[in-house]
Amino acid sequence: MFPSRFLQIASPRMAIAAAAVLIACTPAHAQPQSGERARYAQPEESSPLRFTPINLANGSKLTLITPTRWSETASSLIGVLNSSHAQFPRLCADIPAFSTSIRLMDEEEFFELTGAPKWTNAMFFRGQIILPLAKGKAVDIENLNRSVRHEYTHAILSALSAGNLPGWLDEGLAQWFEGEESPGLRNALREWLKSHEPVSLSLLQGGFTKLNAEMVPAAYAQSLLATRLLAEKYGFPALAAYFLLLRDGVDSDSAFETAFNISISDFESHMGRALKRWAVQGDN
Repeated sequence: MFPSRFLQIASPRMAIAAAAVLIACTPAHAQPQSGERARYAQPEESSPLRFTPINLANGSKLTLITPTRWSETASSLIGVLNSSHAQFPRLCADIPAFSTSIRLMDEEEFFELTGAPKWTNAMFFRGQIILPLAKGKAVDIENLNRSVRHEYTHAILSALSAGNLPGWLDEGLAQWFEGEESPGLRNALREWLKSHEPVSLSLLQGGFTKLNAEMVPAAYAQSLLATRLLAEKYGFPALAAYFLLLRDGVDSDSAFETAFNISISDFESHMGRALKRWAVQGDN
């Protein structure tokens, strides 16, 4: 999930002229309306959709699905996808072969299909990455690329963990690998911590689409900082071990303690103290 409308307030450079969708591992699935699955069926010959298959390293397959009016935009994403795919084996683990697709979609249809809140601008939904675009507006390629990196990280993490990664770590890694961090989200978290405790990790186990809207910016920022704390303290080999345990069906709490040699509750307490110090002392 990529929260552009909050970033649009905090950092206009990052806003995509559309509305939203690392390391989902538990992607936030909005409940589809009846009949929506048919939208993904192979179109008839009269359909304006264009299907472009892409073969990636390790046997993974991806299909770009786009209305013909955005076919040139879709083609420009291939390099971003290949580079995103290539970085994970170098950092943490081999990626099990998987299949997914990226669909460029009119934003009105996107919200109807996914039921996503209006602050979202891209989504990893039912195994497919959906990127809504506004008709008649120029596409912001830089921010579209950020959304692709973010959502494709969710797809990879889903493959690495068999879809069992906690939402906070899923969103934290996706933000990490999308590119330069938005300073606006840190400011939102600092404001949140002035009058609230850190957001409970149990509340962030799933996706963020069900959170209270005022909590969302802080939840994204906290997820990124917690993920950085975890990775910097224990390293990517420990993350890779965690993914493998999740993929093997070990429950999340047991897998976490085995991989990082700390219980999730102790880690959360440590994280909470670190966040409170950070909120007072600043970003150093």
